Amino acid sequence: MKPAAATTRLALPGPGPGLGPSYGAIPTVAAAGERRRGLALAALSAAAFAAMAVLVRTLSDGGFTALQTMFWRSAVQAAAAAGACGAAGARPLAVLRRWRQLRWVLVRAVFGGIGHVLYYAALGAMPLGPATVLFFTNPVFTALLAHWLLGEPFAARHRALMAASLLGIALVAVRPAALLGVGPLAAAGSLCALGGAAAVALAYVSIRIAGRRVHAMVHVVYFGVVGALGSLALGWARGEAWRLPGPAAGEWAAVVGVGLTAFAAQFLMNRGLQLAPAGPVVMMRNSDIVIGFLADAVIYRTVPGVAATVGAVIITASVIAIAK
Repeated sequence: MKPAAATTRLALPGPGPGLGPSYGAIPTVAAAGERRRGLALAALSAAAFAAMAVLVRTLSDGGFTALQTMFWRSAVQAAAAAGACGAAGARPLAVLRRWRQLRWVLVRAVFGGIGHVLYYAALGAMPLGPATVLFFTNPVFTALLAHWLLGEPFAARHRALMAASLLGIALVAVRPAALLGVGPLAAAGSLCALGGAAAVALAYVSIRIAGRRVHAMVHVVYFGVVGALGSLALGWARGEAWRLPGPAAGEWAAVVGVGLTAFAAQFLMNRGLQLAPAGPVVMMRNSDIVIGFLADAVIYRTVPGVAATVGAVIITASVIAIAK
């Protein structure tokens, strides 16, 4: 009798919707207590990301550009992640001796930074809820890129869900009058959010290619360093004036808060994926889409239309289904 074939579990590395941490394997069946804790951490991650989006919008309304916001977010995040690496015993400099991993760590950092700059630009150009919905189409782009670059399955079900997502994108990004040919497209913010989603998707795939030898916090450190340097360089090339937060405590609290909430969102998501199955965690993580719409209504007094709400529901359902 032939021995039973060994079953290999795929460890999904890296932070982000649908992807697990870059160290250790995700348990196949989580204990009930761990599952509850994992889902609770995912909910906290969603709240942290939504809080970051509100702070970004606050800075944008106060005159900060997307690049200036990205610099402060990256600098604070890099410092927090470096401290976490020290506590966890991870060595960010060790990857410099492993070019195969380093190149993908840098790809992740560069495209992750580009994606978030575009997202911040979208937050400054359109309401919080629709911008968040469009940016969180990134699991759909991730599935497509993983199919092209890694040969991962992209079945008919995935193609159908992608088509549904495109319908949802049209409802969120295009004004209903424009669908009838009599109104303008809400183009700039929508394109920034979708471009950010595609860039972040490539960043997530690069984490998978880099492999489990690269600790999740090492990715966060390099993302922060590259994001800070890159935003400074691009700001200088564009002729943007260097801007420090004002003397009032509010602006300093906002720039520090952007970095800390971004760091917290990634850390909590990674830990949640260690404790609970990916599908339910992603479902809970995408609750920040709902939080974004609620923030629009409560803070900014912006109520989404019927078409945008229906589109948001379609996109959220498609993203949850494609991540399972």
